[in-house]
Amino acid sequence: MLRLAVLLCLFAGTAAQAQTTLRPADQVRLDALTTSAGTALLAALARGSRGDIDLLQEVMEGTPLAPIETTLSGDWSCRTIKLGGATALTVYAPFDCVITPSDDGGFDIEKTTGTQQMIGQISLRPEGMVLTATGYVADAEPVSYAELPDDYVTDGTVWPMVGVVAQTAPDRARILMPLPALESSFDVLSLTR
Repeated sequence: MLRLAVLLCLFAGTAAQAQTTLRPADQVRLDALTTSAGTALLAALARGSRGDIDLLQEVMEGTPLAPIETTLSGDWSCRTIKLGGATALTVYAPFDCVITPSDDGGFDIEKTTGTQQMIGQISLRPEGMVLTATGYVADAEPVSYAELPDDYVTDGTVWPMVGVVAQTAPDRARILMPLPALESSFDVLSLTR
């Protein structure tokens, strides 16, 4: 037990160094996670198709592992699920994502296929494991999250992304993204391998 506590402290100390400063608007989005999830889930359950609701339920099942127990590195199939907004529930086809350890103690994540891609980092914060990333259309030049101005929202080709990461099994994880910049009121990125 003492060994686990020491490892958790070491991981937390290392990941803390990896933290990118959150843009103020993104901190507001993270703070609204529970409220925006509830509103979006109610809309999805009321108006989503049975198959999409079943998939959403499967993605949301499982208790998150402690950060020290995660095994995020590797190749993943990633699927975006959009809740709320113009449509109550939209499930996209799976694409490819890769997560690698970063030099500063966290993880780098990249969605490498599809028309909407992403580059970002996962670091340990008070909210848990947090994604800070930039989404972009496939033919746009991506910029890092840290390079986005504090007041930047989106021009439709590049947008900020922030979310809470939870791994629930060696082959399953999810990223909950409240109040995304595009198209919906709550996004879930489902990761499987």
